[in-house]
Amino acid sequence: MDGVTRSCGLMLAAATTVLLAACGSAESPAPAAPELPPFGPATAAKPVTVPPITDADRLQDRLLTSTNLPPDFTALPARVDPPATAQAAPTDPAECAKVLTPLGAQRPGSLAKASVQYTGPNFSSIDIDAASYPNDAVAPAFSELQARVRGCAHYSGTDATDIKIDYRVGGLAAPAVGDAAAAFQVRTTSEGLTLQSSVAIVQVGSTLTQVAVTAPESVDIQVLNELAAAQVRRLQGVSGP
Repeated sequence: MDGVTRSCGLMLAAATTVLLAACGSAESPAPAAPELPPFGPATAAKPVTVPPITDADRLQDRLLTSTNLPPDFTALPARVDPPATAQAAPTDPAECAKVLTPLGAQRPGSLAKASVQYTGPNFSSIDIDAASYPNDAVAPAFSELQARVRGCAHYSGTDATDIKIDYRVGGLAAPAVGDAAAAFQVRTTSEGLTLQSSVAIVQVGSTLTQVAVTAPESVDIQVLNELAAAQVRRLQGVSGP
Protein backbone atom coordinates (compact mmCIF):
# COMPACT_ATOMS: atom_id res chain seq x y z
CA MET A 1 0.00 0.00 0.00
CA ASP A 2 1.01 3.60 -0.27
CA GLY A 3 -0.60 4.33 3.09
CA VAL A 4 -3.79 6.09 4.02
CA THR A 5 -2.97 9.05 1.76
CA ARG A 6 -3.41 6.87 -1.33
CA SER A 7 -6.41 4.95 -0.03
CA CYS A 8 -8.16 8.13 1.08
CA GLY A 9 -7.71 9.67 -2.37
CA LEU A 10 -9.10 6.62 -4.12
CA MET A 11 -12.02 6.27 -1.72
CA LEU A 12 -12.82 9.96 -1.97
CA ALA A 13 -12.92 9.72 -5.75
CA ALA A 14 -15.16 6.65 -5.71
CA ALA A 15 -17.43 7.94 -2.97
CA THR A 16 -17.82 11.32 -4.66
CA THR A 17 -18.96 9.62 -7.87
CA VAL A 18 -21.56 7.58 -5.98
CA LEU A 19 -22.73 10.60 -4.02
CA LEU A 20 -23.18 12.77 -7.10
CA ALA A 21 -25.09 10.04 -8.90
CA ALA A 22 -27.44 9.57 -5.97
CA CYS A 23 -28.01 13.19 -5.01
CA GLY A 24 -27.66 15.27 -8.17
CA SER A 25 -26.39 18.80 -8.37
CA ALA A 26 -29.23 20.27 -6.28
CA GLU A 27 -27.76 18.90 -3.06
CA SER A 28 -27.23 21.64 -0.44
CA PRO A 29 -23.60 22.24 0.56
CA ALA A 30 -22.56 20.50 3.76
CA PRO A 31 -22.20 22.68 6.86
CA ALA A 32 -18.69 23.70 7.84
CA ALA A 33 -16.97 21.10 9.98
CA PRO A 34 -15.79 22.10 13.46
CA GLU A 35 -12.14 22.89 14.03
CA LEU A 36 -9.96 19.96 15.05
CA PRO A 37 -8.48 20.00 18.55
CA PRO A 38 -4.96 21.41 19.02
CA PHE A 39 -1.96 19.16 19.58
CA GLY A 40 -0.97 18.30 23.13
CA PRO A 41 2.63 17.96 24.34
CA ALA A 42 4.92 15.78 22.23
CA THR A 43 5.76 12.32 23.59
CA ALA A 44 9.34 11.21 24.19
CA ALA A 45 10.42 7.67 23.34
CA LYS A 46 11.54 5.37 26.13
CA PRO A 47 15.12 4.02 26.21
CA VAL A 48 15.48 0.73 24.32
CA THR A 49 17.17 -2.23 26.01
CA VAL A 50 16.07 -5.13 23.76
CA PRO A 51 17.59 -6.15 20.42
CA PRO A 52 15.80 -4.73 17.35
CA ILE A 53 13.85 -6.84 14.87
CA THR A 54 15.96 -7.11 11.74
CA ASP A 55 13.92 -9.60 9.67
CA ALA A 56 11.11 -8.09 7.56
CA ASP A 57 9.19 -11.39 7.36
CA ARG A 58 9.22 -11.72 11.13
CA LEU A 59 7.93 -8.16 11.47
CA GLN A 60 5.23 -8.76 8.86
CA ASP A 61 4.06 -11.85 10.77
CA ARG A 62 3.56 -9.66 13.85
CA LEU A 63 1.11 -7.26 12.22
CA LEU A 64 -2.58 -7.71 12.92
CA THR A 65 -4.54 -10.12 10.74
CA SER A 66 -8.21 -10.07 9.75
CA THR A 67 -9.05 -12.20 12.79
CA ASN A 68 -8.03 -9.26 15.01
CA LEU A 69 -10.19 -6.69 13.19
CA PRO A 70 -13.87 -5.69 13.25
CA PRO A 71 -16.13 -7.75 10.94
CA ASP A 72 -16.21 -7.17 7.18
CA PHE A 73 -12.62 -5.95 6.78
CA THR A 74 -10.66 -7.62 3.97
CA ALA A 75 -6.90 -7.50 3.39
CA LEU A 76 -5.75 -5.84 0.18
CA PRO A 77 -2.91 -7.41 -1.84
CA ALA A 78 0.54 -6.81 -0.41
CA ARG A 79 2.19 -3.67 -1.76
CA VAL A 80 5.24 -4.00 -3.95
CA ASP A 81 7.75 -1.29 -3.04
CA PRO A 82 8.00 1.32 -5.83
CA PRO A 83 11.35 2.19 -7.39
CA ALA A 84 13.55 4.58 -5.45
CA THR A 85 12.85 7.22 -8.09
CA ALA A 86 9.06 7.06 -7.51
CA GLN A 87 7.56 10.09 -5.79
CA ALA A 88 4.44 10.54 -3.68
CA ALA A 89 1.62 12.67 -5.02
CA PRO A 90 2.63 16.32 -4.51
CA THR A 91 1.25 18.33 -1.62
CA ASP A 92 1.60 21.91 -0.47
CA PRO A 93 3.74 22.05 1.67
CA ALA A 94 5.70 19.28 -0.08
CA GLU A 95 6.93 17.67 3.15
CA CYS A 96 3.33 16.89 4.15
CA ALA A 97 3.09 14.24 1.42
CA LYS A 98 4.78 11.93 3.94
CA VAL A 99 1.99 12.24 6.53
CA LEU A 100 0.07 8.94 6.85
CA THR A 101 2.53 7.05 4.66
CA PRO A 102 4.27 4.00 6.22
CA LEU A 103 6.79 4.91 8.89
CA GLY A 104 9.65 3.18 7.10
CA ALA A 105 9.09 5.49 4.13
CA GLN A 106 8.86 8.58 6.33
CA ARG A 107 12.05 7.93 8.25
CA PRO A 108 14.99 6.21 6.50
CA GLY A 109 17.41 3.88 8.23
CA SER A 110 15.01 1.15 9.35
CA LEU A 111 16.35 -2.36 9.86
CA ALA A 112 13.03 -3.96 8.87
CA LYS A 113 9.64 -2.67 7.79
CA ALA A 114 6.22 -4.14 7.06
CA SER A 115 2.71 -2.97 6.24
CA VAL A 116 -0.81 -4.21 5.62
CA GLN A 117 -4.04 -2.55 4.55
CA TYR A 118 -7.63 -3.62 5.10
CA THR A 119 -10.71 -2.26 3.38
CA GLY A 120 -14.14 -2.30 5.00
CA PRO A 121 -17.73 -1.22 4.40
CA ASN A 122 -18.76 2.29 3.41
CA PHE A 123 -15.29 3.46 2.30
CA SER A 124 -13.67 2.60 5.62
CA SER A 125 -10.12 1.26 5.93
CA ILE A 126 -7.52 0.16 8.47
CA ASP A 127 -3.84 0.73 7.65
CA ILE A 128 -1.12 -0.79 9.83
CA ASP A 129 2.62 -0.55 9.35
CA ALA A 130 5.75 -0.94 11.44
CA ALA A 131 9.44 -0.14 11.18
CA SER A 132 12.25 -1.38 13.41
CA TYR A 133 15.25 0.92 13.98
CA PRO A 134 18.66 0.65 15.63
CA ASN A 135 18.20 1.28 19.33
CA ASP A 136 19.86 4.71 19.25
CA ALA A 137 17.70 5.82 16.30
CA VAL A 138 14.29 5.12 17.87
CA ALA A 139 14.04 8.36 19.87
CA PRO A 140 14.99 10.66 16.95
CA ALA A 141 12.63 8.79 14.63
CA PHE A 142 9.71 9.05 17.06
CA SER A 143 10.41 12.76 17.56
CA GLU A 144 10.70 13.44 13.82
CA LEU A 145 7.41 11.69 13.03
CA GLN A 146 5.55 13.81 15.57
CA ALA A 147 7.21 17.02 14.41
CA ARG A 148 6.16 16.37 10.82
CA VAL A 149 2.51 15.92 11.79
CA ARG A 150 2.57 19.11 13.86
CA GLY A 151 4.04 21.02 10.94
CA CYS A 152 1.25 19.87 8.64
CA ALA A 153 -1.84 21.08 10.47
CA HIS A 154 -3.29 22.21 7.10
CA TYR A 155 -2.10 21.14 3.68
CA SER A 156 -3.51 20.35 0.25
CA GLY A 157 -2.86 18.05 -2.67
CA THR A 158 -4.41 16.03 -5.49
CA ASP A 159 -5.08 12.33 -5.94
CA ALA A 160 -4.19 10.12 -8.91
CA THR A 161 -7.11 11.53 -10.91
CA ASP A 162 -6.21 15.19 -10.18
CA ILE A 163 -9.08 15.65 -7.74
CA LYS A 164 -8.14 18.37 -5.24
CA ILE A 165 -7.92 17.24 -1.62
CA ASP A 166 -7.79 19.37 1.53
CA TYR A 167 -6.18 17.97 4.70
CA ARG A 168 -6.68 19.21 8.25
CA VAL A 169 -4.67 17.63 11.08
CA GLY A 170 -5.38 17.93 14.78
CA GLY A 171 -4.62 16.44 18.18
CA LEU A 172 -5.97 13.22 19.63
CA ALA A 173 -5.59 11.52 22.99
CA ALA A 174 -2.93 8.82 22.68
CA PRO A 175 -3.76 5.25 23.73
CA ALA A 176 -2.07 4.11 26.94
CA VAL A 177 -0.22 1.24 25.26
CA GLY A 178 3.35 0.25 24.40
CA ASP A 179 6.44 2.00 25.72
CA ALA A 180 5.30 5.38 24.39
CA ALA A 181 2.47 6.55 22.15
CA ALA A 182 1.30 9.59 20.23
CA ALA A 183 -1.90 10.12 18.26
CA PHE A 184 -3.47 12.54 15.83
CA GLN A 185 -6.46 12.84 13.53
CA VAL A 186 -6.79 13.87 9.91
CA ARG A 187 -9.84 15.28 8.12
CA THR A 188 -9.57 14.68 4.37
CA THR A 189 -12.06 16.61 2.21
CA SER A 190 -12.64 16.60 -1.53
CA GLU A 191 -15.62 17.90 -3.53
CA GLY A 192 -17.81 18.03 -0.44
CA LEU A 193 -17.01 14.52 0.78
CA THR A 194 -15.03 14.02 3.99
CA LEU A 195 -13.12 11.09 5.43
CA GLN A 196 -11.92 11.01 9.04
CA SER A 197 -8.71 9.26 10.07
CA SER A 198 -7.62 8.53 13.64
CA VAL A 199 -3.98 7.51 13.91
CA ALA A 200 -1.76 6.14 16.68
CA ILE A 201 2.03 5.85 16.51
CA VAL A 202 3.34 3.52 19.23
CA GLN A 203 6.80 2.50 20.36
CA VAL A 204 7.36 -1.14 21.27
CA GLY A 205 11.04 -1.53 22.06
CA SER A 206 12.97 -0.68 18.91
CA THR A 207 9.86 -0.89 16.72
CA LEU A 208 7.53 1.97 15.84
CA THR A 209 4.07 1.00 14.59
CA GLN A 210 1.35 3.14 13.04
CA VAL A 211 -2.33 2.19 13.21
CA ALA A 212 -4.75 4.31 11.18
CA VAL A 213 -8.54 3.89 11.06
CA THR A 214 -10.41 5.82 8.36
CA ALA A 215 -14.16 6.20 7.81
CA PRO A 216 -16.66 8.79 6.49
CA GLU A 217 -17.84 9.42 10.05
CA SER A 218 -15.81 10.24 13.15
CA VAL A 219 -13.84 7.20 14.26
CA ASP A 220 -14.72 5.85 17.71
CA ILE A 221 -11.55 6.41 19.75
CA GLN A 222 -12.15 3.10 21.51
CA VAL A 223 -11.78 1.28 18.18
CA LEU A 224 -8.37 2.87 17.59
CA ASN A 225 -7.27 2.19 21.17
CA GLU A 226 -8.26 -1.48 21.00
CA LEU A 227 -6.53 -1.99 17.66
CA ALA A 228 -3.37 -0.27 18.92
CA ALA A 229 -3.39 -2.42 22.06
CA ALA A 230 -3.84 -5.59 20.00
CA GLN A 231 -0.99 -4.56 17.69
CA VAL A 232 1.28 -3.93 20.66
CA ARG A 233 0.54 -7.41 22.01
CA ARG A 234 1.41 -8.93 18.62
CA LEU A 235 4.72 -7.05 18.51
CA GLN A 236 5.47 -8.23 22.05
CA GLY A 237 4.89 -11.82 20.93
CA VAL A 238 1.76 -12.27 23.04
CA SER A 239 -0.60 -14.83 21.47
CA GLY A 240 -4.33 -14.30 21.21
CA PRO A 241 -6.47 -11.40 19.90
